[in-house]
Amino acid sequence: MIVERIVSKDDDKATVFFDNGEKLVLHKDVLYQSGLRKGDEISSDRFSILNQEETFYLIKQKAFRLLQRRIHTAKELHTKLRQKFSDEALIKRCISDLRQKGFLNDKEFALAFVEEKQKSKKWSRTRLKSEMIKRGIPNDIISDVLNETFKPEKEVQLAKEIAEKKYKQLIRKEGDKRKLFQKMIMYLQSKGYDYELSSDIVRKILSIEED
Repeated sequence: MIVERIVSKDDDKATVFFDNGEKLVLHKDVLYQSGLRKGDEISSDRFSILNQEETFYLIKQKAFRLLQRRIHTAKELHTKLRQKFSDEALIKRCISDLRQKGFLNDKEFALAFVEEKQKSKKWSRTRLKSEMIKRGIPNDIISDVLNETFKPEKEVQLAKEIAEKKYKQLIRKEGDKRKLFQKMIMYLQSKGYDYELSSDIVRKILSIEED
């Protein structure tokens, strides 16, 4: 098939018309990279490749928009792209390309995630690990990040901080120490802290109050 004419559709796109009645709507970046000109003869295979390159361009633009809003893991980005595009091979190619160029980095995500959740949620090491697994972060990256940023003494400190804060809220309404103990334990466990640590901290807080 031979290119009969190329007509600008708007600032971003152009329509390529062929002598057999076929046409392609391409973003101008894709068109320029293809080097296609009026009078060029292309095969049906190249026609299909141009279609794929246009789809790849759309996938990549969608990925950039998602990454501009916030950092994503590779798994999160893959899931969101699959909601809009069906070509698995092109999605994987996009993710690989973004990784190679530094736009997608699971370790950077993990570091930012741990820092934010420590400040805002006071999550335990166990809860952080569980949530990162859900987001598709590889186990080796999770281990490295937690070992770098979450020492055992840090977990005790965070658990104590949220326990003391919760105690001040509950003591206004709950006078029964047994119920108070149970509610504080349940709260700490909801943040991912194990029973032994939670119990030790709560007992110390209550005994201090009793003195």
